[in-house]
Amino acid sequence: MNSNSQPSLSSRQKLGFHYFPDTLHYTEKDLQQWLPLLMDLGVGWLVLRTEINRAIPEYFISGLLKAGIQPVIQFPISLQSPPDLKAVSPLVEAYAAWGAAYHQFFDRPNVHQSWPANQWAQQDLVERFLDRYLPLAGLSLENNAFPLFPPLEPGGNFWDTTFLRAALQAIERRKLTALLDHLILAAYGWTFQRPLNWGEGGPEKWPEARPYFTPPHSQDQQGFRAFDWYSAICEAVLQKRCPIILLQAGLPASPEKLQTNFEKSPELQQNYIEIIHSMDVGSQQEEASQTTILHLPKEIISINFWLLSTGQGTPYTAWAWFEEAQPLSKAASHLCQLKNVQTNRPLLHGILNEDSLRKAIRPLQHYLYLGENKENHLASVFQKYSTFILQNQPTIGFSLDEARLANRITLAVPPDQVPQDILEILQKQGCQIDWLE
Repeated sequence: MNSNSQPSLSSRQKLGFHYFPDTLHYTEKDLQQWLPLLMDLGVGWLVLRTEINRAIPEYFISGLLKAGIQPVIQFPISLQSPPDLKAVSPLVEAYAAWGAAYHQFFDRPNVHQSWPANQWAQQDLVERFLDRYLPLAGLSLENNAFPLFPPLEPGGNFWDTTFLRAALQAIERRKLTALLDHLILAAYGWTFQRPLNWGEGGPEKWPEARPYFTPPHSQDQQGFRAFDWYSAICEAVLQKRCPIILLQAGLPASPEKLQTNFEKSPELQQNYIEIIHSMDVGSQQEEASQTTILHLPKEIISINFWLLSTGQGTPYTAWAWFEEAQPLSKAASHLCQLKNVQTNRPLLHGILNEDSLRKAIRPLQHYLYLGENKENHLASVFQKYSTFILQNQPTIGFSLDEARLANRITLAVPPDQVPQDILEILQKQGCQIDWLE
């Protein structure tokens, strides 16, 4: 694998979401509905669940990638019944070929529920896990993709920091240089209902914390900043800090353990808002007193919130941030406000037709906006702007919704015919705006 094949991560937005908690929302209509909102919010990552015998459609993956959104593919691979490598290979190859380069195999291998009952108590648990994980990781590496080291449960039946240290030491001992060179950790950003800065500084700041024992006056990795502890382990074993992708950021615990009615609690919503501000998304003009400033290390490349949306009547319905692209929670509304997203304007958030979708994922270069209700005066319009049209050859139209899909927009209307809020949204999305006299 080429050591330079990893995409640049420094410029990518850290903001991400877990998509729906199922595999039923990968149609063209779903992409049409959610892509405009994701683009407006500046989302850089989207965690997607795949089936083992059917791929997420290529158009869905391509649509995200062309909008600057990197998918993280979660394979439904369990230690209870690991699949045949040959069965997984075509799926890994397809996703890698399409550009979906981040693959998660397995989940929480340090808890006994992840293992068959007769295997958990056997010796060399970490080595036995690696025997199952490494062939899949090698498959991703062969296809120029990046296998995530799976997220561990902070604490866990097998203490997570001990598990991670033993696994990294074993990978190094096996001389798996390609994996070590491209190693990316996945970690849960659960709070355990503790302050977001619990455990900040890792073992260097809290040296008295030990596996299975944390003195009353000390702190440990069982909190949002578990990544500080994981980074310290990477540095100690590998002499470097690995990139980390945070999953389910800000949740108090794993979704299956969450209590009802907690999802709209002020504490949770405030945690979400503080994490949002830590990513530097949105306005920096807010008063510092309104939110605690979290300082996140540069190795955190992606912070994903649970959940973007979900179908009605599912166990996780109450945890959705959005429904049909409309915010459902205080944190979602706050994020929209920071990003200047006008969610009540159907012009900018309606379902795009097929042609508009094609343009959304293949942006126009130049759009000449002639204003609304000028279709009946095309002849005079073309005569008036003929020189400009011949020189620049723009796409010509009457829709600001379509204009927003272009890199450059020339407005052939008086300033009072373009609402200021729409103009600000277009500029925030990176559109170059100029006016034609």
